[in-house]
Amino acid sequence: MAVCGGGNTALSDALFLSAYCRTVYLIHRRDQFRGSDADVNKIKDKDNVRFVLDSTVEKLNGDPVLSSVTVKNKKTGETKDIEVSALFVAIGQEPDNASFGNVAELDEKGYIDSPESCTTKTPGVFTAGDCRKKEVRQLTTAVADGAVAALAAVSYIS
Repeated sequence: MAVCGGGNTALSDALFLSAYCRTVYLIHRRDQFRGSDADVNKIKDKDNVRFVLDSTVEKLNGDPVLSSVTVKNKKTGETKDIEVSALFVAIGQEPDNASFGNVAELDEKGYIDSPESCTTKTPGVFTAGDCRKKEVRQLTTAVADGAVAALAAVSYIS
């Protein structure tokens, strides 16, 4: 397996995968991680995690199934193929909510700032998923938001 990224999400993903995979490659474009020192230290203690630093993923290889990734070292210019069966991309995200600013409050990063009820400043407009300001961004939390927003919408029209 390979994880691409250097923040807390990438470190957490690599740590989780290290319990189940023979080898986990942690590919990061810098020479130091942006994630917490505690997570970096946990990862460094794992014998099956390999660091591929100062490198970017240039190509996904295999058809129809991923068999390797080609990475390029930014300092040396060298490229190499790493055999993997999966690639987890954990390089952050940027919300695209600007067009909703007239119906919902946006925080400083552009996420919709709504309470756990998934309501917005506009009656009858609800929000759910990763566009909403929250601590955890995972499929399960997005699904939960959807259920909450749907029930709020039903309550609103009833």
